[in-house]
Amino acid sequence: MAAAQDNMRPLTTFVPDSKVHDFGVIKEKDGKVSHQFVLRNTGKSPVVISDVTAWCGCTTVGYTKRPVRPGESAKVTVTYNPLSRPGKFSKEVVVITGGGTTYTRLWVKGNVIAYQHPVREDYPYEYGEGLFMNLKVLSFPPLQKGEQYVFNLMIANDTDRTMNLKFVRRPDNRVLKMPATLQLKPRERTKIKVAYRAPQTYGRQRWIVLQPYVNGKAVKSMKVTFAASRL
Repeated sequence: MAAAQDNMRPLTTFVPDSKVHDFGVIKEKDGKVSHQFVLRNTGKSPVVISDVTAWCGCTTVGYTKRPVRPGESAKVTVTYNPLSRPGKFSKEVVVITGGGTTYTRLWVKGNVIAYQHPVREDYPYEYGEGLFMNLKVLSFPPLQKGEQYVFNLMIANDTDRTMNLKFVRRPDNRVLKMPATLQLKPRERTKIKVAYRAPQTYGRQRWIVLQPYVNGKAVKSMKVTFAASRL
């Protein structure tokens, strides 16, 4: 937008009732919030809003489409979606007028209080005994000798009891790096790092089985795959 504004100028005769609206503290679980800015044409010529840009998928806009005559007002409605966006935010909205020759800048801001989402939203795979994870297969891309790939495995205990978790590898691949045991508090959600550094360059795909045990009981297993490298 900065590059585009080099060819535009602020429209000082299109005056908003306020340039910044503070939603204050809002709760993610309550959903979208909206504010309507009112912009008055204090000039001597009609003003036409060409576009309103928000530059973020979390923010949507609606605005008056007809020409705004001198002394009249236009409305710009800004809606913010707090879903999965905890914490403070400040979003700029640019009202473009005169066919792209002038603009007026507005802002909305606030602070989103997060809530605990249903476990299946972030951990869609159920393994049994209250264990949920975000992946069904741990998949590593093609790697040359010495190259490493790291990602996070998200794990959730969806029970009201402490969960003692153990991972057994079959066969016992020692190059795969991840915790062998883990203890989760009741309803705890966490993540662990899973890493693999290729000891050599492989010309074929390989895989092992990772068997989780929850409080000593075997649950559904998962596959770990290692893609063939380009030789």
